Amino acid sequence: MKRLAVLTLFAILFATGAGSQVRFGLRGGINMAYFDAREILVPNEYRIETLNNTNIGFHGGVMAQVSFFGIFLQPELLLSSVGNEVRVEDMTQNGVVSRIREQNFTKLDIPVLVGKRFGPVRFGIGPVGTIMLSTDSELSDHPQINEDYNSATFGYQIGAGLDIAFLAIDLKYEGNLTRLGSGITVAGQPREFDTRSRQVIFGVGFLF
Repeated sequence: MKRLAVLTLFAILFATGAGSQVRFGLRGGINMAYFDAREILVPNEYRIETLNNTNIGFHGGVMAQVSFFGIFLQPELLLSSVGNEVRVEDMTQNGVVSRIREQNFTKLDIPVLVGKRFGPVRFGIGPVGTIMLSTDSELSDHPQINEDYNSATFGYQIGAGLDIAFLAIDLKYEGNLTRLGSGITVAGQPREFDTRSRQVIFGVGFLF
């Protein structure tokens, strides 16, 4: 994460020295998140699965846009929220009791896009680092389930943008290269729970 920040700062300083245009601004928008996870089954006790539905979240923060020789560099620092739902089935002697549990994550995203300009249109790709600030999971309310989330994850973004006067409009796809957590413990048994998120991100920046 520190290496990503240092490389971004170095690139901005280099581009500034090369006679480029540097603009700063504010950014906000929505995230449409999808979560992939394997099903966990503890025979005759529990079954846990992530629901593959769309979850809407929001983001806001600051951005910079550096343009030089037809190339653009766009680092951002964003506070983001996203959530998902998990179905937990308790297998009892009287049958199966199924409940939907919600999970909400608050994180700090640091994407850095680099790409090519074609007039006001941009196409870019780059890495994104994420620092997990807090998690609010109803799974923790279950007496037999404990989760272990990673403090940081890494992924990538690819997308297109449109610059109109002081507006920077972006539509991006984000994939995760590392999982959100290192595992889950169900009824005292450690289990792999490879949860990864994918996002479609729409954002609008106001440049100064």
